Amino acid sequence: MPTSNHHLFVRGNLQKDTAAGAENLPGQGASTFYDDNTKGIAAGHTWTPTIHIVNDARYAYIRQGYQTGGIAPGNWVDIYGLTQPTAQTGTTLLHVPVNNITDTLTWNKGSHTFAFGANWRGITNHHSGNTASFAGASTTYQYANSLDLPTPPNMSANFTNSWSLAWADLMGIIPQASQPYNYSITSPTAATALPEGTPVTRNFRSNEWEGYAQDAWHLRSNLTITYGLRYTLLQTPYETNGQQISYTTDMDAWYKKRESEAQQGIIYEPTLELAPSGKANHAPGFWPAQKTNFAPRLGFVWAPTAKTSVRASGGMYYDHYGESIVNTWDTSGQSEIGLAAEVTNAAGQYGFEEAPRFTGPHDIPDIPLPAPPASPTYPFAPEVGNYGINWGMDNHLKTPYAYSFNLSFQHQFPAGFTFEEAYVGRLGRHLLQQIDQAEPVDYVDPQGGGDYFGNAAILSREVDESAAVPGHPNEKVNNNIQAIPYFEHVFPYMKNIDYQGESATQSVFNNAWAPFRYNNGETFSLILMDAFGVFPGSPGTPGGAPQSTFWNNQFASLYALSSIGNSSYNALQFTLRHPASHGLTVDLSYTFSKSLDLGSETERASVFTNSDDAYTNFGIQNTWNPKLNKGVSDFDTRSLVSGDWVYALPVGRGKAALSGLNRVGDAFLGGWQFAGLTRWTSGLPFSLESPAFPTNYENPAMTFNVGGVRTHRNFQSGIPHVFDAATTAAIGNGIYTGSPIRLPYAGEAGSRNAFRGDGYFDIDSSLAKTWGLGDWAKLKFVAEAYNITNSVRFDPSPNGLTAGTGSATLGTYNTPLSTYRRMQFGLRLDF
Repeated sequence: MPTSNHHLFVRGNLQKDTAAGAENLPGQGASTFYDDNTKGIAAGHTWTPTIHIVNDARYAYIRQGYQTGGIAPGNWVDIYGLTQPTAQTGTTLLHVPVNNITDTLTWNKGSHTFAFGANWRGITNHHSGNTASFAGASTTYQYANSLDLPTPPNMSANFTNSWSLAWADLMGIIPQASQPYNYSITSPTAATALPEGTPVTRNFRSNEWEGYAQDAWHLRSNLTITYGLRYTLLQTPYETNGQQISYTTDMDAWYKKRESEAQQGIIYEPTLELAPSGKANHAPGFWPAQKTNFAPRLGFVWAPTAKTSVRASGGMYYDHYGESIVNTWDTSGQSEIGLAAEVTNAAGQYGFEEAPRFTGPHDIPDIPLPAPPASPTYPFAPEVGNYGINWGMDNHLKTPYAYSFNLSFQHQFPAGFTFEEAYVGRLGRHLLQQIDQAEPVDYVDPQGGGDYFGNAAILSREVDESAAVPGHPNEKVNNNIQAIPYFEHVFPYMKNIDYQGESATQSVFNNAWAPFRYNNGETFSLILMDAFGVFPGSPGTPGGAPQSTFWNNQFASLYALSSIGNSSYNALQFTLRHPASHGLTVDLSYTFSKSLDLGSETERASVFTNSDDAYTNFGIQNTWNPKLNKGVSDFDTRSLVSGDWVYALPVGRGKAALSGLNRVGDAFLGGWQFAGLTRWTSGLPFSLESPAFPTNYENPAMTFNVGGVRTHRNFQSGIPHVFDAATTAAIGNGIYTGSPIRLPYAGEAGSRNAFRGDGYFDIDSSLAKTWGLGDWAKLKFVAEAYNITNSVRFDPSPNGLTAGTGSATLGTYNTPLSTYRRMQFGLRLDF
């Protein structure tokens, strides 16, 4: 007879921290409140129509919610350089409900066990906030005209910035004010401005479908072959109310053509425009859905003897992606250009003496601002000549996937020991990597002078080899630079800037290359000469060249995630296990592995969530040659040793020791269990970072280890360092000469993760005993200790180690990787 079973499961989690006054509406009260909750419900139905067929259907709903209420009003005056005395939290609302339906049918027929399944997942991402909806002002001293700044006589030039900041804050000057504007799309060609303070609301939605068929074929009593096919279809997320825009240009083809044309000596920099997109606007989405994501799987298990088994499997596995990409585009892309704008008064408009003064944290001074932008009409073109740093979108994204395979051999030896050795591999394809679509191109001189990267390297090498100004190793002098045809042909307006008869090459060296090789780098030199209108006759000057040769005239950097990444992981694993015998269970394993990729990024990362100050190389250095970024993964651990054990101590009544104890003595001394876990890894990798930007305008490069520099953890004045003092000094001085650490040239990426810092080491253990309290209850005592050796390891990641070669604290560990010894005790009653 057919049978049915029903299951219902409900789970909820609610955390709420509410300050006084939180009963007011979000953003309207006298203080802030925080509300975070996750709720879910699940139901299932199992149907057995015959003894050979079982169908299992399940539904699940989970809703993650998050909300903060800020202090009103939202207009704030920032005190530059100081921690703000009052929180300026805005109001944020987020809830992400997910509906999920799965169905699996299993059919046993002879030596085959067939399985068929389907999975639907509906995701809604609703968020709203007013953090970018109010006017603001700042005491930013750099924005003031510094000509009337009273500076003490004989003050060191190195102290000017600190003096200016302190003086500006002391005087309470406010030289900068800004007003944001947010828009709502009302038609395919127009948008209207939202009133100040109105929250910006988005409601993204997507559906995901999967299905599979599988057969476990018991070919023989000792051989089973499993094979199957899985299909995945991921809908591109879209904004349900049509509040989304995309570039009207094929961005993937655009950035590739910029370089291909430059290689022919042709300037290709058309103006980019944006327009409403997505399902609600009856227009294409952010990227097309991939409809051919078929993933085959194959594996077998063979037991040639009763104590030996061999396993092997391989298959394709598609990732689920897209939600974070859309979130980043919404917050850092379309919310910066196309659906939002901000006007600010011009820098230098006020001096230190006549600038408005601070009168209150909410008092925005009456500083004349440019006329507010009219409501945008579409297609909308970001400002030409702005050279902004923004987040973009690659419209040819493909679903990331991986090939995964393994082969293992297991054998049981006498005394119960089991030994297993295995090879495990994984090859990632179409992985998401950040690229700069607006990176300056490698322009080839039509007159035969070669390409930019090659000639820029010649000039950078000249800087490294030139003499330094005494006492200033980063200031180079060379008045005998030979003319390089490339610079003479491409930058003819650089001739005769310092003196009559000066070659363009010599002028480039003196005015743009040498001054910035060791700080802002070659990309800054290039943008000064080719975009910013600094030199007479250059692009951007009256009567100068009409078009930049290397740069897009709207963006200096336009980052986007692109499906260009790949990775490889290969590992040999050795495991020795001993099942419970004489009260002892032990596992010991060793893994030797290597993981390579172009960048160990996450989908949620962007150029705006990484910090140069943290020395994070967050993207591909050379958009035109991504493979230069290839290196060991940030998480690569060449060797990993782990072990665990559980030992029932042989003490007490009926045990090897003190077997004659009475019940009272046994209650204290018998029945104890000792358990533990240990892990050790080889050192984790890190990169040394250039203080300059030779290839990309926003992303500093990594350095080259040309002198065999090695790490050596040590303490200097009680502070942990990854290099010894002599090595640190050699690196700091050598970057100006190219040895032992060389800064990259234009077009180079440097060596990624070429050094190893500390690795993990940890031993945790516990001591436990259980007392039986008749048939109705048990009492359990546990004492646990973590890092019982109190070993200290330090974090070599970008946030834990100062790895910038231009920093005075180069090589300093800032964050521990391990946690100090901790102990905890628990007593639990089970009844």
